[in-house]
Amino acid sequence: MDEPAAFPTPGRVRYWLFLPALLLLLIWQSGAFAATLAINISGVRDTQGKVAVALFSSAAGFPKDDSKAIRRIMLPIDAASHSARIVLSDIVPGSYAIAAFHDDNNSGKLETNFFGVPKKGYGFSNNPKPRMRPATYDEARFVVPAAGASVSIQLVY
Repeated sequence: MDEPAAFPTPGRVRYWLFLPALLLLLIWQSGAFAATLAINISGVRDTQGKVAVALFSSAAGFPKDDSKAIRRIMLPIDAASHSARIVLSDIVPGSYAIAAFHDDNNSGKLETNFFGVPKKGYGFSNNPKPRMRPATYDEARFVVPAAGASVSIQLVY
């Protein structure tokens, strides 16, 4: 006589539900769902030095503490256009903000005067123009969808 077919036990059901979720998580973490982000910096006054760019995924540290940025990049300046550009191809879709400055003396720092006003060209994603203070994360925040995004920043001196 044939044995009756085994019905899935609760343990087996949980296993088969857990396995696809685990695989999806591993694929997501591997960057298979990564988007591209093009960053364009314009208005660079001269071609000395580089443009420092910091990409933040939260308000923590924005814009002054670039050690909290998820990416810090020094971009060469194009002499013909007085601009800098990079395309990042491994960005997880989500909300971000960018702070950038023209590091004309390659110090790695945004020097300020006695009143805290930057001595170098600087800018933020969304190009906000706050008075007497840096932009906030919410003012500079933009969304990178799965299809990717492009951000243009105009430096202010």
